[in-house]
Amino acid sequence: MSYETEHVRNVGDGIQAITGVPTFTELLTNSALAGIYTAIRRSPGITAPDLVETADVSKKTVYEYLHRLEQAGLITETGDETSPSPYEAEDFELQLTIRGVEVSITPELVAVVAHADEYPIIARVRDDHGLVTFALAHDLIKSHSEGDITVRQIASLTNLSHGTTYDLLEALYAIHDLGDADSSPTTYTPADVVDEDDDLLTELTDQQ
Repeated sequence: MSYETEHVRNVGDGIQAITGVPTFTELLTNSALAGIYTAIRRSPGITAPDLVETADVSKKTVYEYLHRLEQAGLITETGDETSPSPYEAEDFELQLTIRGVEVSITPELVAVVAHADEYPIIARVRDDHGLVTFALAHDLIKSHSEGDITVRQIASLTNLSHGTTYDLLEALYAIHDLGDADSSPTTYTPADVVDEDDDLLTELTDQQ
């Protein structure tokens, strides 16, 4: 089976190990770290005291995470000598190769991880099914919001159950503010989708 989406693409066999900078990759497993980075990215100029007020971790941990993010080049102080200093986040794209499949880690994926405590389905898919499936499902759900693919097809391509797919879809719709109340993913039922493959399904899946 072959995948080709925004965050997942095939790069052939050979590389088996995941490589990358620890702080970058931890953004996919540490919801508090991801939340601080995402908060800075969404609110340029935010300060450490602002983050302490809203974070679910201690003041000490907030400052530790800020230091780590700054050391990794993910955030920068933008003020002069005044205190507290405002921060801005840097955009990035980190490529990981997992069993011959290349996965792009971007701020958009990190923003999803930042909500893992609010939506346990995020950690469940990531931890139980792996990073490739997590990133692939993310991309396919975005395609679903644009009307390009059905829920049943997402479940088939990711090997997720329909219930898990619906739960993840609902979470991502809320996090990314996809669609509106009239097109909420909760209005979809198995009777609303079709069994036939469409053009997108053909493009995404190559039967060997």
